[in-house]
This record gives sequence, structure tokens and C-alpha cells, in this order.
Amino acid sequence: MRIGLFYQIQVPKPWTATSESDRIYEALEQIPYAEKMGFASVWFSEHHFRPVWSHNSAPDLTLAAVSQRTSQIRLGVGVVLAPIHHPLHVAARMATLDILSRGRVDVGLGRTGYPYQLTPYGSDLRDTRGMWLEFADVLPRIWTQEEISYNGTYYQIPRREVLPKPVQRPYPPLWSACGSDETARLTGSLGMGGLFGSEGGPDRVRQLMALYRDASHTAPGGSGTRRRTALMTAGYCHEDPRVVAERGTELVGWYIEQQRERARLVWRDYDPTTVPSDYQGYYARDQRLATGPHPGEPTPREVREDGTKFCVGTPEECIRFLETYEALGIDEVFLLCAVGPARHEEVLHTLRLFGEEIIPHFRDREARAAVTPTAA
Repeated sequence: MRIGLFYQIQVPKPWTATSESDRIYEALEQIPYAEKMGFASVWFSEHHFRPVWSHNSAPDLTLAAVSQRTSQIRLGVGVVLAPIHHPLHVAARMATLDILSRGRVDVGLGRTGYPYQLTPYGSDLRDTRGMWLEFADVLPRIWTQEEISYNGTYYQIPRREVLPKPVQRPYPPLWSACGSDETARLTGSLGMGGLFGSEGGPDRVRQLMALYRDASHTAPGGSGTRRRTALMTAGYCHEDPRVVAERGTELVGWYIEQQRERARLVWRDYDPTTVPSDYQGYYARDQRLATGPHPGEPTPREVREDGTKFCVGTPEECIRFLETYEALGIDEVFLLCAVGPARHEEVLHTLRLFGEEIIPHFRDREARAAVTPTAA
């Protein structure tokens, strides 16, 4: 089990003249400290037009700054929104980031679960699946072929030599967000790493991972190739259970309410009668979220106490959360520690506890397993 960080650059209101920049500067302090504490990676999302929830519209630029402040921690974009970019731009920028970081880049690809951040760029939901598939097909070719030409439905590239090339060979690891059954299947069949969210709990992650694994047998390299899987979740840790009960519940409550705010925003201005079939599930989910909370739904305190949807608790409780998903086959967990209202000092406190108590737990356990003789 590897443990990494995840950033949205969340900026709660009320804002000041320095609200955005302060959160970015804080992240640039937190990540080198996390590297010293043993965190394996840091991932930045890409979102657009999402006030409060994510002010992180240029993650490659932020990671370029991180690359000059760190030396070992891996740097991931989770995820590049393929339908609003051209593969040539992404290939050049990710290769440059790979050079700047001396070969530490991971690239996630996604298509987004709603239209709000697509339509200003001229993209439509009906095209996102095809654009994502072509993106995943052409990007490795750009990185590995001396010259590339491509004639797809969405992207046409005449013969060109695309520079620079990434440091990693054959190219930086590719991942995809697995938010739906079909995307999980496609991600597995393409041999990409799978990125899963914890909001649905272990049962939903188990379902998606089964689809991903079954499909991975048909991927390049077949069943003998080890696929990588990761979980994205909110993270907060404190040694005092009373602080966890109060502050941890506050942060979980803020996170859940922001999911509802997202649902109220992201289908605005979109004709509901034109929602494509592969987005109907996202649309129905968001319509329910937008009108919540509903009777019978767990409260933020109940969600926190359940301990399976977010990594929020004492060190012992966080270890139990991580072991729950490790048992499902998750290789790495990315923690969103800079949850909206969390203060810089609180984030550093969480990072310290993970570095002193939680990361060593998994590292020492693996070391013991490595020297334990197998039964005859």
C-alpha cells in the first residue's frame, strides 16, 4: 500500500484578495514536507468553472513548480480532460513536465461526468467517449514514434515530429478515472491504471474493480501484466478522538455539501432531454444529490463514524480504512488533505501523523513479509 496526496485547490468563501494564491502557496509548502514524510505521489485534478470546489485549472503548471521543490515524489494529473484539449498540446506539456521532474510524471485521462466544463470549449457530451478513446490511442504514439500521423474521427494529425519526448520509457504511465461501469471496462481493456473514488464505499469500488480486472485480461500484455489501481478520498488525521469527532465531522460535512453544490451547478443550461445514454446515470445521480439531503441518508457524523467512505480518523482508524481498500486490491490511496476549510497547520499535522505512524505501519509490515519464509 502506497500513500499519496490529491489536490483540488479548494477555496472556501468568503474570499479575500489572496485566497486563491494562498492555497496554492500552502500546497507548495505541504508537498515537499509530505515527500519527507514518505508520501509516494501527489496528484492534481483539472476542473474548470468550479468556484470553491476547485481552483485548479492548470495542474501541469502547478506540478512544474512542485517538480523544482521535490526530488522523489511522483507527480500525477488526475485527470487531463481529454475533450477540451488536443493530444499534441498534452503530449508536449506532459513530456516537458517529465523532463523537468526527471521522469516522475503520471498522466490520467478522463472525459468529465457533466457538461458544464465542456460546452464553453465547444465540446459536447455525445462526443466525449470517442474523443477519450482516440486520445488514449494517439498519445503513446506521439511519445514513442519519431514521426506521427493520425487520421481519426476527432483528431487529424499530418506527419510531424513532435518534440520534446518524455524521459520515461516507453512513456509516462497512463491512468483513467473509472467512474462508470463502461469506463472501468475500457480502462482495463486498454491496459491503463485505474483511478477509483471512495464516495460510493467499498462495495461500489469492488464492483468497478471487478469489471476493470476482467477487462484487463484482454489488454496488451494480457493477464500476466500487473495493472495499477488507486483510490481517491478525503483525508484528515488527529490523535485525539474528540478532535476527530468534531473537526473530522465538520470537514466531512463540508465535503458532502460541496458535492451537492456541484450537482446543482453542473447541468445548468443543458437540455435534460438531450442527455446521452452513457450520461444518464451521472444525470440521475446529480439530480438526486442536488435536491438532498433526503430522509434516511446518513448524516456527516454517521458517514465519518462508518469509516469506509473517507480516510478521516485517528491513526488507527485511518489504518483500518486503508486496509479495507488494500484488501480489495487497491495499490495506492491519494488523500485530499487540503479539504476546503482545513487550515494549513491542520494539513501539516495530518501529513506528520501519516509520516510518523501510518506510512511506517505499511512499510514495516511489507518488510516483515519480505523476510518471512514461505511454507514448504
